[in-house]
Amino acid sequence: MQISQFYEKITITHIILLSLILHVFVIAQPQNLQIWDESIFLEIVRSFLNGEDHTPYQLPGLNFFVGSAISIFGDYWFSWRAPSIIFGMLSLLVFYKILCHVTSERNALLATSILSFDTIFFVHSTLFLRDVPLMFFGLLSIFLYLKKQYYLSALPLGFAFLIKETAVFFLIFITIYHIGTIKHWREKIKHIKTSIIFLGIVTSTFLLPLWVYDIIYNPIIYDPVIPTYETIDGKNVPISYPRIKVMESRNYTTQEPIGLITNPIEHLGIFFSEGYITSEAYNVKNWDTRHTNFPWSWILPLPLPDDANGLGWVNEKIIDGTQEGKFNKGKIVGIEWRGDPNLSLWVIGFWGSLAFIFYSVIKKRNKTALFLTSGIVSMYLPYLFLSLTGRVMFPYYFLLTVPFIAMGIVLLFDLIRNNKARIISKTILLSGVIAWFAWFYPLKII
Repeated sequence: MQISQFYEKITITHIILLSLILHVFVIAQPQNLQIWDESIFLEIVRSFLNGEDHTPYQLPGLNFFVGSAISIFGDYWFSWRAPSIIFGMLSLLVFYKILCHVTSERNALLATSILSFDTIFFVHSTLFLRDVPLMFFGLLSIFLYLKKQYYLSALPLGFAFLIKETAVFFLIFITIYHIGTIKHWREKIKHIKTSIIFLGIVTSTFLLPLWVYDIIYNPIIYDPVIPTYETIDGKNVPISYPRIKVMESRNYTTQEPIGLITNPIEHLGIFFSEGYITSEAYNVKNWDTRHTNFPWSWILPLPLPDDANGLGWVNEKIIDGTQEGKFNKGKIVGIEWRGDPNLSLWVIGFWGSLAFIFYSVIKKRNKTALFLTSGIVSMYLPYLFLSLTGRVMFPYYFLLTVPFIAMGIVLLFDLIRNNKARIISKTILLSGVIAWFAWFYPLKII
């Protein structure tokens, strides 16, 4: 069977089922521990289920899904991670549907396959983290917008803001693309009313549920909102919420309650003025940084540092003895996941996407170029600007850009006129992404 014939038999169902199977193999790893920010969000959702909110600097949207899963299935690894996997599979489906509006079905399938094998997308759609659920609602909003269901598209976008503030990137995308597709000033005036109603629905879908939430939960305002401790080298490092709870259980005081939140204005005031977005604790000077903590490094062919900020599964080491003068018994947990940045995709995908944009502009294929440009400008450029403020950055922030560069590099290779060369080039691209994924897959299949 020729490669082209093999590709013709693949459907979006095959891609999603394969991704789902790969997720199922690792969802239980680890069973009794949380990886990275999972521990933070798990303690937050546990407080949510107890009718409490001690972290007003974190938006509560994801609690509704994971909280429901825990209430139904119990508090263990399946309930923590199953919602992320579901949102991951739905994100792949919606992304495919979006690309079918922009390019051919074959290109849409290839770009969706590439996204499914991206290491950051895979890990974030496996663990109890916020970014993939956010991605789903953002992509759903774009899909509905492309179907010209403008008011309906505002609903998932508004809810995305309840999950994470980076939902604003999808609003920026729609704004850029919408303005770019309007050719005459009379059309712009006509669309003003639609735009105002759209923004009104987004705002209402975000603020009204948040208002109800604040009335019911009355999130507690603490001083400081995010406590820190000073390291030996003088860095002020934030104390995570799970650690705060442990310290408080041992009668240590890290913060004092000074009030209650009763409405979204107060909530957003705390969120923006004293939350992790503006907290000095998240300034780059208070972190041991590597080049991967800066956005420009995510799109350059730089080697991965050995001690990079990675995600991963645990390599448990049993300890039972005396270390540093103290008797210890238990487990040491190490983060093993590497693969971020994904050098096999991010570098070639980003610069290949720019090459396609420039070519499209020259050839006056403006609508496709506008779509891709809107994606890169809205999802990536904000981090370049934010890094200038001194805010520490992490490679997974590139996650929302990955769908667009997966699309861009596929469209670039689709420009190859020779059919055999085009198929071979796309096969090499997909093979490289899969090889990178397999190398860093937590079950170590190669």
